[in-house]
Amino acid sequence: MSNLRFFAAKTVLALLLSGSLGNASAQVFETVTSLPEVVSESSGIELSGPDRIWTFNDSSGDPVLYLCDTLGNLIKTLEILNAWNRDWEDITQDDQGNFYIGNIGNNSNDNTDLTIFKIPNPDTVQGSSVTAEVISFSYEDQWSFPPPQDSLNFDCEALMWFDGHLYLSTKNQTIPFDGKTHLYRLPDTPGQYVAEKIGTFDTGGTVVVSYWITAGDISPDGSKLALLSSDRMWIFSGFSGDDFFGGEVEMIEFPHLTQKEGICFVSETELYITDEGWDFGIGRKLYRLDLLTTGAGEPIFPDNSLAIYPNPCRDLFVLEGDLQGCELEIFDRSGARRSASRIGSGPLEVNVKDLPAGVFFIRLTCRERGRVWTKRMIKLD
Repeated sequence: MSNLRFFAAKTVLALLLSGSLGNASAQVFETVTSLPEVVSESSGIELSGPDRIWTFNDSSGDPVLYLCDTLGNLIKTLEILNAWNRDWEDITQDDQGNFYIGNIGNNSNDNTDLTIFKIPNPDTVQGSSVTAEVISFSYEDQWSFPPPQDSLNFDCEALMWFDGHLYLSTKNQTIPFDGKTHLYRLPDTPGQYVAEKIGTFDTGGTVVVSYWITAGDISPDGSKLALLSSDRMWIFSGFSGDDFFGGEVEMIEFPHLTQKEGICFVSETELYITDEGWDFGIGRKLYRLDLLTTGAGEPIFPDNSLAIYPNPCRDLFVLEGDLQGCELEIFDRSGARRSASRIGSGPLEVNVKDLPAGVFFIRLTCRERGRVWTKRMIKLD
């Protein structure tokens, strides 16, 4: 859904970007095709095959899914009965092939009709319509509609399915912007629920359009979570169960900023991404990202060039390696930054004597390389 802070600069951005969109390396991030004109505001994608891409328009669009191929052809239009499109923002699929359509946009943080529509795999539907089952929900920690400006974190454009549950990663609109996305969980069966907050991730940025979350997906084997923004994405891996933010994370920057709002794994190492159409012929595209050519999922620092010890630790730990130009931060499990310092070349002793016992996350940001590396650290009494 559109947002004033985003679109106040949209025309200017379009003018700046119109000459640079073709510069991406085809091996890393390539344009596959233009989407059909009827899908001018693609806000989510899901696959029923490598070249069968289901998408839709967001707020105020018809309650319709459009099936496209990788040549940009419109193959089928499927009307979703018993559903309404106040603000469709993402779509996901379970291991039985059922689709879940998220009517979860909440730009003003004041909506009380948040819904997810569940339909069978659309490839199995005969005809041009299907009736949806309804999942309704609210957030367990939202008590005012809207909340205060510094708590505007109940908009959502990222919906994922994993192991019998649906997961929502919020789109931060706090003023001032604090860069955090909250993760919520609810059942995948029809009914009315209170979504449980289970995690927080600090994207670490202050530029709203680059660091709010606009879509998400989980890889087919459940080993990776991808969260998208307008010009970058985060790949989470090495987590246990649904503690998605408890493993390692890598940030991957794209060669341009557009209104990217759809992401879906094609395989464990390949993703499709879509964006909405802008002026000057920008957007309304299907892109392909190959993780193998970006190094995603691999540590930014090879094992032989960075050491962290001891871990677990008590009063201090040591970072040893080539750390020139990197920034060190430490976060607790809620996403709150507990300490931070700019570092040069190692080894570096980090004093954590004042931190309570528990699990923390060390984040090294290497802006020149456009990457972020995160590691779990356990502090003992």
